[in-house]
Amino acid sequence: MVFLAVNATACPPPTRFGPDRDLAPQIPPGSAAVAESLAAAPAEQWTRYVGRAIRGTPAIGREVVAVGTVDHNVVLLERETGTVLWRSRLSGTIRGGPLLRDNRLYVATERTPTSHVYALNLRDGRTAWREPAGGVSAPLVLDGDALYAVTEQGTALRLAARDGAVVWQRRLGGGIRATPVLTPAGVAIATTSDSLYLLDPATGAVRASRATPGTVLGTPATDGRHLFLATVRGVVLAVTTEGLESAWEFTLPDAVYGAAVLAADTLLVLARDGTLTLVPVAAPDSRRTLSLGRPTVAGPTVTTAGVLVGTVAGEVLCVDPATGAVRWQVKVAGPIESPPAVREGRLVVVDGRGGVHFYR
Repeated sequence: MVFLAVNATACPPPTRFGPDRDLAPQIPPGSAAVAESLAAAPAEQWTRYVGRAIRGTPAIGREVVAVGTVDHNVVLLERETGTVLWRSRLSGTIRGGPLLRDNRLYVATERTPTSHVYALNLRDGRTAWREPAGGVSAPLVLDGDALYAVTEQGTALRLAARDGAVVWQRRLGGGIRATPVLTPAGVAIATTSDSLYLLDPATGAVRASRATPGTVLGTPATDGRHLFLATVRGVVLAVTTEGLESAWEFTLPDAVYGAAVLAADTLLVLARDGTLTLVPVAAPDSRRTLSLGRPTVAGPTVTTAGVLVGTVAGEVLCVDPATGAVRWQVKVAGPIESPPAVREGRLVVVDGRGGVHFYR
């Protein structure tokens, strides 16, 4: 583990400061979606361009929004005004987006000679600790003091959130682009070698493994008893968390790049060609398909106003899940590669040209 001496050259003092801590609840990746409230037609409050491009989902707190850019920066914004509070330059591109918890932001960089997992102080962006790792493209996952990271070289790691100490690391086959998912049976990890693993969270030992019908790039969803996955071959499948046994599967006409989302008893899957499929998990043969006709690479977002869909043309569509009708839409300047994010009635959209767009 490497600790950094803080100095003015490495990290100049910010002109503004973030809060000492932010206690906004965070929804774990892969958990059942909670339909956030959202206005019938939200109005744009501000737009801020923070870098060459943004990759990954923003972290949204009660007072701040944090994003990672391809030009190696984490940028903290005041939520209600878009004011830049600070920016912190790291060792490489941030693709998975930052993770906000209490008084820290956790973030990792893609593969470079100096790829790391970082903990940054929320107040000023200074490095609390950093730990070398293979390049990380997937978002990090935090469970208490356990921080999970997965690398492009196919290694899964558990680190201590307090100081970055590596508790264990496990080499799996292929690279890893999908976020790890915490289940009662263990940590589920899908790899680009078309495999799914279930690891013991305490030791990293492999409890179960199986092949997948194609590569999983988006975060699997879970209800605790099952994992729901979608692949780049368009196959959607459910497996048990205990033993990873097949429950059901079907095939869509196009690839799925984004995450599947579980809302109550319905799985929502968005294919690249803009087909939105709603699947009752207890009766997958009763699924419904809505054709939106807009190419997408991000997963959907469930809200009380409808299902939000971000397109590669930069549109955000609010879709009626019963009819497929578009209730409203907004347009941003760049392609949308991460799902629109909603917290406490606020909508945050990041685009591939470095823009953060805030609506309420």
